[in-house]
Amino acid sequence: MNAKTVLVLIALIVLILAGLAAYMWRPQDCSFSARKRSLGIDLEVGLANVNSVKGKIGISDDQVRDYDSFTKDLATKYDMACNDFKNKRMNNAEYSCRRKNMDDMLDKLRLFLTKVNAAMGLSDPSAQKEIVLKALSDLEEVEKKGYAAGCTSSMNVSPRTLPFADHVTEHSVQVSNSGNNEITFSVADLPRGFVPQPSSGNIVVGQTVSVAIFRTSEPITNSPPLTFRLLNNFMDEVTVEIQFDPQNAGVYDDLANKVKLLSSQENRPPSVEDALKIVDETLPKSGSWMSIKDADSMRYFLAAGVLSRAGSASEAHQALDAATAKNPALEKQPATLILRGVVENREGKPDAALNLFSKANTLVAGSKTEKDTRAFTSLLSGAVEQKQGQAAAKNWLGKKEVQDTVKNNPGMLDYAKSEIKTKDLNQAIQKASSQTATPP
Repeated sequence: MNAKTVLVLIALIVLILAGLAAYMWRPQDCSFSARKRSLGIDLEVGLANVNSVKGKIGISDDQVRDYDSFTKDLATKYDMACNDFKNKRMNNAEYSCRRKNMDDMLDKLRLFLTKVNAAMGLSDPSAQKEIVLKALSDLEEVEKKGYAAGCTSSMNVSPRTLPFADHVTEHSVQVSNSGNNEITFSVADLPRGFVPQPSSGNIVVGQTVSVAIFRTSEPITNSPPLTFRLLNNFMDEVTVEIQFDPQNAGVYDDLANKVKLLSSQENRPPSVEDALKIVDETLPKSGSWMSIKDADSMRYFLAAGVLSRAGSASEAHQALDAATAKNPALEKQPATLILRGVVENREGKPDAALNLFSKANTLVAGSKTEKDTRAFTSLLSGAVEQKQGQAAAKNWLGKKEVQDTVKNNPGMLDYAKSEIKTKDLNQAIQKASSQTATPP
């Protein structure tokens, strides 16, 4: 074999080895379900096996549900971490740390399912009871530590409960970064009837920012507890609860009455300045909300809601225009579109109102608040059509979610009657409930 042939063979071997290395170190398929065999675990089979022995082992239905939620969450977070790393949204140190935590969880999960499988093969699986429950307890303990335990990102949120009582229209949470990386946070699943400011942002290491939560003029759902989440780009999440009392549920009616009283003392209609004065009385004088970027725009936004409830559509329009001019991002909030739709209808533009309600639905598509928002905007759309004498009203008002909303939350019906200014809405809803409604 001559030297040239040897060189060719060496080059060929190098290419083969390079190809093998590229194959072995290629980016992993980030689908958890696609990698069940290599992971040595099948979540669907595991859940079925747990269900089959739960009675004999002593596992409660709540524990089975928790187990199911845990496995689904683990699969989702596994996929998200892999994709974030592949797309350079997460650095190597963060990904390695999270993967280690997830692998620890997988090890505990495998052990638990191994014990369950062993129990299935026994005529008296109760003999395995102590072993299985210990394995489940170990799994629950490692789950409590979370996917980000000991990793390089740490998001702290305080307080975890926001009490909206009496005439309070704002509360803030402090979001701080005590980790080793800059984080990007966002507000998710904020219930209808509230709007965040800001809805997202960046926090450098060691910094704390305020996120203000404002009450809008819409009626609040009467199905507490209300919660929302603060998320960041490292998949940390913190849940915050919103509490409110009956007085706060009617805060905008009370504020509207104050505005009308203030203007009537000077024998004139309410103005934007009147509403701002009343709104300022509801906001904390030394609150952290004043430090947010677009604090002044929110004063005008709240004033627009008060003026709308006071029946001053033109002034509400002015205040809303001022709010969105100061902070264009407000136009991306469903609450803004709903309020603007109400005002447009009061100004004799029903088609514009229906379009704005539809846009609000688009903004919440796929979110936790989608169902509630769609029910509310469908009620408002039906009221607009009812006021115009349109037959399409029954299609909106006959929807199951509208019927359920009116039944479970009369405050929404009161709001629709008051803001849309339509007669016989109750009768129209009752009539529509006996008909088969089709989506418009």
